[in-house]
Amino acid sequence: MIVNHRLRILGSTHGHPGSWNDKTVVLFDTVIRDIKHGDILDDYIFKLYEMQNGETVRVKYRGVGMLVNNGYHARANTNPPFSNTVFCDEIQCSAWLESMRKDVECTFGIIKGRWRILKTGIRLHAVQSVDIIRAICSALHNMLLEVDGLDKPWDGVFIPTSQWEGDLGELEEEDVPFAMHRLLSPGELHAYDNSSTGSTDIPSFDPRGNTDGKDNQGELIREVCLLSLAFFRSRLVEHFNIVWRRNEVVWPS
Repeated sequence: MIVNHRLRILGSTHGHPGSWNDKTVVLFDTVIRDIKHGDILDDYIFKLYEMQNGETVRVKYRGVGMLVNNGYHARANTNPPFSNTVFCDEIQCSAWLESMRKDVECTFGIIKGRWRILKTGIRLHAVQSVDIIRAICSALHNMLLEVDGLDKPWDGVFIPTSQWEGDLGELEEEDVPFAMHRLLSPGELHAYDNSSTGSTDIPSFDPRGNTDGKDNQGELIREVCLLSLAFFRSRLVEHFNIVWRRNEVVWPS
């Protein structure tokens, strides 16, 4: 599932075998595949700070990237936190990215709180039926965000909140199927973690690469979908450190 910082669901993968890991599932995700190939969202332009010849410059990038865990492929479009690093700048940047990645976990809890059919184990067996339920619940969730005014950007003062972000998103013991009772002790019913695990091997890379191009005005521009993960992530870390030193870090709206 792909969400933005306002917890709006932007995309979701169709049903797949439970034995598949994230690296296999993502190969069948049409949204991520189209982003990787530059077929969608390739018109989004942003700039990152970096040091060149002792001066701070802003370099233009085109495309988008998503924050993921370490169970995905090593691509610039799927950016995981650092799993093994001893550098303070990487640790600090990674901690901020990890806190933002929790948006998708919050979304899981909210839609489980909204819809009872998602609050306990799925009792349907047909993949098509589960896909229909997921799509309907996701669409209704997005509609309710608009109705409740929770889709509005944060203005830096008023923080929109939802009543479904609290205890209503937790499992109630009487709603848990017997099969789950056999697997989880009562103390674990409210605390089990269904996030993915794994590691991502980051390949070596050319510090500059050969993906620099020019836009219509002749300005340097880099295509995110053509960059290696290691190179793009190094640019993100350098940008974050520059913004941090300038005291310009703000929470996204």
